[in-house]
Amino acid sequence: MSEHDNRQFGEGTDNFGQAAKQMADAAKQFGQSGAQNAAAKGASMGAQAATKGAEATANAAAATVKAGVESGKAVAEVASGTAAGGPWGAVIAAAWAMRHTLFKILISACLIMMFLFAMVVNLPTILFNNIFRTDPDTVDMSGSTNMNTLFDELSTVVADCVTAGYDHALAEVGRIISDGGYDYELSMEALINHGFTSADYNISYVLAAYSASMSQRGATREDMAAKLCDVRPLMFAVTYVEREITITVPAEEEGGELTTETIRYVQCTIHPFDQSVILIAFGIDTSAEYNQFNITYGEAIHNMATALRRTMFGNMVGGEIPPITDAELQAFLDNLDTTPARRELMRAALSLVGRVPYFWGGKSSAGWNEAWNTPRLVTAAGSSSSGTVRPFGLDCSGFTDWVYKTAVGHSLHANGSWSQWENTFAITEAELRPGDVGFMARPGTVRVNHVLLYAGTDANGNRLWVHSSSGAGGVVLNAPTYVSYFRRIIGIDLDTMFLPLRDTGGIADG
Repeated sequence: MSEHDNRQFGEGTDNFGQAAKQMADAAKQFGQSGAQNAAAKGASMGAQAATKGAEATANAAAATVKAGVESGKAVAEVASGTAAGGPWGAVIAAAWAMRHTLFKILISACLIMMFLFAMVVNLPTILFNNIFRTDPDTVDMSGSTNMNTLFDELSTVVADCVTAGYDHALAEVGRIISDGGYDYELSMEALINHGFTSADYNISYVLAAYSASMSQRGATREDMAAKLCDVRPLMFAVTYVEREITITVPAEEEGGELTTETIRYVQCTIHPFDQSVILIAFGIDTSAEYNQFNITYGEAIHNMATALRRTMFGNMVGGEIPPITDAELQAFLDNLDTTPARRELMRAALSLVGRVPYFWGGKSSAGWNEAWNTPRLVTAAGSSSSGTVRPFGLDCSGFTDWVYKTAVGHSLHANGSWSQWENTFAITEAELRPGDVGFMARPGTVRVNHVLLYAGTDANGNRLWVHSSSGAGGVVLNAPTYVSYFRRIIGIDLDTMFLPLRDTGGIADG
């Protein structure tokens, strides 16, 4: 953990000439960055307007910085600011390196203006048009201008379309059973349903993708909903394999011979939602050039979604965690030499990587939680985030508990890592198998502990762990070196536990 820097701004020996050059360059760098970002992500007209605005604001910032330096009231803290936060960090460092409050106020005002210019062209029109009137032809005059309300309303629109896709998949299962003349009860018992435990879409990504597909013009929620609903048959793929079982039929009369009967049933699999369907819905080729600004649609969507997420929730995540795709997840599972129960634990755990944020005190029942990624007040004490509004998700013990409940129906007790320690027993490092747990420290020896799920090793032999990390900003798969204690769950045998057959060999298209 880094120590606090006790130096005070403005103290020491200052090279005002060098500081002037560095700070003016920082302001210029910020203006150029704002112009480039605007051009890269906005429509042509909006980008040009934002570029001019950003340049003018940057010039004002540079003049303010220069004035502060010429009066001998600033220090050369710009280099460290740039290293920490790029042009944003450079200008902020420059502002707060000044002794006079007036200069700090002026720089802060410039930053606010720059932020507004960038916001208008960098964020999805579908959400911010009603607030900034960037596309007057599609403004809903009766609609809300509250950012959180609009976000929630659009989230509901997307969720309703995805739910329609899931309902279509269930109906497809029923059709397969009926058309094939299969036993209904056995077929439904054999159903492998990944639809309710996986939601491979992010509302920020969806809104960004739709707005980009419209080049930030003419975007409406009705059009977005219609396009999403048009691809609902593709949202949750359904595959199946025919099975049969032989049962003994009791004799019709006493002393009669027993007979057997073969019953045909079908094992259907509802696959997880695939985010590529979003691109199909909006007709997007992620490799195509976006608005002739030398970036691809994929890059534009990523940048726009990131800007939206940070605007809605602030800089709450410590890293950009890419979700594991269905293909990557299946490839990982195929390479695991382990039992069905342990494999299902990994399936559930990896399905949340990059999709569920870290939330202090975050717990959840089994299955996908629609409240994840929506704003919620942190009520649990003991964290710097306590009392703030964050995207809802899981903390470390909430994640491990959710995985076990979802995959094998067994709770690990989610009221803290200490309770999970008490419900496990020690094993050696050599005994580790996927689904076993690891702890950063022995309970009571540190103020905040951490619990993780073992996921195997990578190609270099490094131990992999899947966990909900506050440092990474959510559920992540990586190879931390701080795991010191290895343990296994009491009261459940993952090596002999029976689970429904999930072999996909010989599956035919439904």
